[in-house]
Parts: sequence; structure tokens; C-alpha cells
Amino acid sequence: MVLLLIEILIMSCTIILGLVKGGTLGSGVASVVALFIMLFIFHLPPSSPPVTAVLIIISIGIASGALQASGGMDYMISIATKIIRRFPKIITLVAPLVCFIFVFGMGTAMISLSLEPIIAETATKSKVNPKGALISSVLASNMALLCSPASSSTAFVIMLLMPFGVSLVTYLGIVLPSTLAAIVILSLILMILEKKTPFDESVLKEYKTSATVTSHSKSAKYSTFVFLGCVFCIILFGLMPDLLPQYKVEDKLVKIAASDLVQMFMYLSAAINILVFRVKSKTILATDAVRNALGAALIVLGLGWVGATVFGSPGNQVVLQTTIGQILQSNPWVIILICGFVAMIVGAQTAVAAIVFPLALSLNISPITLIIIVQCLNINFIIPAQPTLLLACELDKTGRTKPFSFIIPGFAITAFSIILSYGLTLFI
Repeated sequence: MVLLLIEILIMSCTIILGLVKGGTLGSGVASVVALFIMLFIFHLPPSSPPVTAVLIIISIGIASGALQASGGMDYMISIATKIIRRFPKIITLVAPLVCFIFVFGMGTAMISLSLEPIIAETATKSKVNPKGALISSVLASNMALLCSPASSSTAFVIMLLMPFGVSLVTYLGIVLPSTLAAIVILSLILMILEKKTPFDESVLKEYKTSATVTSHSKSAKYSTFVFLGCVFCIILFGLMPDLLPQYKVEDKLVKIAASDLVQMFMYLSAAINILVFRVKSKTILATDAVRNALGAALIVLGLGWVGATVFGSPGNQVVLQTTIGQILQSNPWVIILICGFVAMIVGAQTAVAAIVFPLALSLNISPITLIIIVQCLNINFIIPAQPTLLLACELDKTGRTKPFSFIIPGFAITAFSIILSYGLTLFI
């Protein structure tokens, strides 16, 4: 047990040090250093690297980068902006739903960063306290990432659970409706609370009346339709696998693997942008979407590899089964505390999943249980280091949105999603 704790401590310290020094890229590279220590010093048998998950993340990053380079991302932001500004009095309800829908469709939270200034300005000009709208929008955007088939974090979680019989249908059937319902519940609660707080009209002078009209090229619009069409096809074939073509291999009928399907449609989206809309490859590779995907891929590769090596080692498995395994068997809800603690320290959803979920699965935690608690990967609001959170605090000219303002709503919406997800599993 002592040796296992030392290995976990070394792994955790190395990953956190890499995260502090170099962000997601540093964390991914540092985790490979931890892997080196486990193999050459502790002589643990190596596990297989999560190659398929890495390939999926790269394909999503290339497709998102092509969309961003073509101007499609800006086009989607302009549409979201129009919707938000159309319903200013109920912005606390509308804004988070808009953020959720667009992050779900795009698979990236970058769109949320662009919408937050619009949310804050629209709320303030309409004499609505922006605090509730900003808090719920930040939380909704994070939660949308774990619902979107075009998100690297969702792709990684599903890849982990697929060997245990979990399909895209099962995953989305639980996570998507429970998350949407949790967002609506929290937004309504925040609306009621915000109405009890008087609006400070002195902040209106911070905003000047301006009307800017931005035009978008036809290629930007078409690129968006192509990307969303490919995402729709992924969902469609995931929900209706019978539509997939069948192939006869050694007298057995086989179909395209779900992991390959995601990559094919994502690369198809990028290919159309390059070949038809003439988006330059250099421009795609220089986008934030591609850089973020590279960081996520390295996190999955490094953390997934070293985590599987440490927790999958035969000797460590025996220790885990006789200690943590017994606790989890009698009290499976403890995995919520473990996941929440790691998420609070590490922050990145994919990184947390790469650390906690392989451990939980090796200890015979039901994959359905992990789907129920999947939004615990978003408990990154306790330590205020998330860009969307910090930006929301800066944009609220009333000064009411503070870094700690997200803690209670964050725990509340996570609890709502867990309770609702558990309720849905009783009917599936």
C-alpha cells in the first residue's frame, strides 16, 4: 500500500507541476515523465497507450480548426448574439441555453468566451443584474462539453466506456436531458434571486450605445452547415447503427466502429473546407482549436497511459481491491468525492477523466454510475483559474460576480444533474 501511495504521489505531483508550468501541454508532457519513472524505477508493466482516443481528439481539433479558419465560428457567434439580444429580460434563462446549444454543436467552449461580453452588456443595458446570467452561462458551457459528440472530453469518456457495452445512445440518453434540465432549474433559481437584488443604474454609463453589423462570407456559412451536418451524422449513426453499411469479414458481418465513424466525419468536414472552400492548411494549424486539441491529445496520451500503468498493474490492483475497492463496493457514491477532488486540483475535464475513470473501472465501478456522475468532471470552479470564470468576473460592471460566486451554483447544478441522471437510469 505504501508503494502504491508513493507512485500515486509522484504521478500527481509531476502532473500538477507540468500543469502549473506549462498548462495542458506541460501536463501532458510531464505525465510521460511520470510514466518513465514508473517503468524504469518502479518496474511496473507498461499499459497500452490510448491511441484511439488521441486520434479522435486530433480529428475533432482539425475539423474545429477548419471551421474557425473559414470564419464559421464567428458566424455561429453572430447568430448566438442575435438570439441573446432578442430576449434581454429573461437573459438569465436564455443565455445559458444558447451557450449550451452552441457549445454542444461546436464542441468547444471558445464560443462561450466570445458570448460572455454580449451577455454582460445585454443584461446591464436591460437593467438586469448580469451575475445570474454570467454564472449560469459559464457552468452551462462547461457541462455542454460533456454532452457534445464533437468535444474531445466526451469522445474520451465514451472511448473509455465503450468496451463495457456503453454506446453513444446510452450516454447521450442519460447525460443530455439531465444536463439540460439541471441548467434550466439553476437558471430559474438564479432569476428569482436576482429579482430580489436592486439594479445599480450607475453602471449604465460604462456602456456606450453602438450598433455594429458584421457580414460573413458565404463560405463561412456553408462551412458551418457542413460541420454541423457531420456532427448530426455522427449522432444519427450513433442512435441508429443499423443504417451503417455492413461488411463480410471471415464469414462475419462487421460494421464501422464508432471511433472510426467520428474521425471519418470530422476529417470529411475539414476536407470540404480545404478542397471546396479553399481554407489554407497553415491557417487551420494556427487556430486556437487545433492548439487546444493538441494539448488535449497530449493529456489523454500521457495521463491515460501513466494512469492505466499505475492502476492497472497486477500488484497495485490487488492493493486497490482490498482497500479502496471494498469502500467503493459498499459506498459507490465515494467516487463522487474522488472525482470532485481531482477535478478541483487538475481542472481539465479530459485530464480528470484520464485519472479517475480508469481507476474506477478497474475497481468494478459500473460504467452507468460513471455516466451518472460525469458532470463531476466539471468541479473546476472552486479554484478560480478557468478563463471563462475569470472573464465573467471582469465583465460584470456591478461588481457582484466574484470568483467564489460560482461555488454554490456549481455544486447545485452538479447535484441536479446527478439526481436527474440517476432518475433516468431507472427507465433505461
